Amino acid sequence: MKKWIIVPTLFLMLASASALAQTAYVDNGSDPASRLNMRAAPEKTAASLGKFYTGVQVEIIASEGEWSRVRIGSGEGAVTGYMMTAYLAGDAQNVCPSRQVVSPYGTPAVVLRDSPSDSYDAVGMLQVGQAVSVLGVSGEFCYVLAADGTVGCLAADELR
Repeated sequence: MKKWIIVPTLFLMLASASALAQTAYVDNGSDPASRLNMRAAPEKTAASLGKFYTGVQVEIIASEGEWSRVRIGSGEGAVTGYMMTAYLAGDAQNVCPSRQVVSPYGTPAVVLRDSPSDSYDAVGMLQVGQAVSVLGVSGEFCYVLAADGTVGCLAADELR
């Protein structure tokens, strides 16, 4: 008899967890140069994982007071952290800047990294001339969205 209670309860718990995830967009206001920090923890003093432009789509995984745990992208290149809920909106406000991939090394392609550093793993290769949307910045690196939906990082000098 208990078997029949456990299975439906587990199903309801899993269905509820997936229902919590919702799509939102970064909304920094009317200044197109303004960017929103993604933090490593739900506090203003936590390390910044990057600064993201208005219009960047995020998946809200959980809410924690005035903070939301969010994910940008999917797969290997997904970025997960915390953003202030007050700066997330239910609809897209602006379009992220579009740039072209360039190679300061003279190669026909550049490495799309999983994190903002030269030493991180590759999530793909991007051909010179390929258009990408710039989602945000972290130091000398940019988070980008490739045409196939992959999110990763490029050095700023790999974009024009």
